[in-house]
Amino acid sequence: MVKFEDIKNNKNIYLYAGGLENNRRKNVPFIGLSLDTENHYTIRHNCINKMNLLDNSVDIYQSEDVFEHIEPKYMTNIFNEIYRVIKPGGFFRLSMPDYKCDILKNRSLKDKNNKIYHDPGGGGNYDNINKKVINGGHVWFPTYEQVKELINLSKFNLEKVNFLHYYDENDNPVTNKIDYSKCFVKRTPDHDERVKNPYRPMSLVIDLYK
Repeated sequence: MVKFEDIKNNKNIYLYAGGLENNRRKNVPFIGLSLDTENHYTIRHNCINKMNLLDNSVDIYQSEDVFEHIEPKYMTNIFNEIYRVIKPGGFFRLSMPDYKCDILKNRSLKDKNNKIYHDPGGGGNYDNINKKVINGGHVWFPTYEQVKELINLSKFNLEKVNFLHYYDENDNPVTNKIDYSKCFVKRTPDHDERVKNPYRPMSLVIDLYK
């Protein structure tokens, strides 16, 4: 089983937070980070915790459909830890569901003020007593404004952040070209039939450079 200690002195390190399918390693030899899986290319790791890696040692860190499962109060520390390990000139590709997308918004449960409180399509259950999502579902519902503010609170410089796919402050869809050669993203109109026609974002896709 691979550990951080096994890779920390590697010349090139590529990390992937999320369910790492073996075919994602074809172009870039990512090492997965998983809460419940460990094998020869996946480290068991909770993203809330510090990584046993050197500063400025990681070429690419990708998180795909993971951070919406973690309370936003942890995001600043998570972003700062990713910033710490990335090499100058390296990047962090972040993708999360964009809850301005009509598909996600329409399938979600909303309160009397039209605020989303649970997305059944994102997994988990809603605890009506404690008023929160449990059992692994989406615990918050990201939008461009929310994520931009969280990034701004971190060590990442917004001037070095490229928002590729998102809905802007006026809910207009923005779909800049994504280079998938290093980091494939599944839930975009290039790969997800649900948002191909009309062509529009389904995920926030953001590249954060150091």
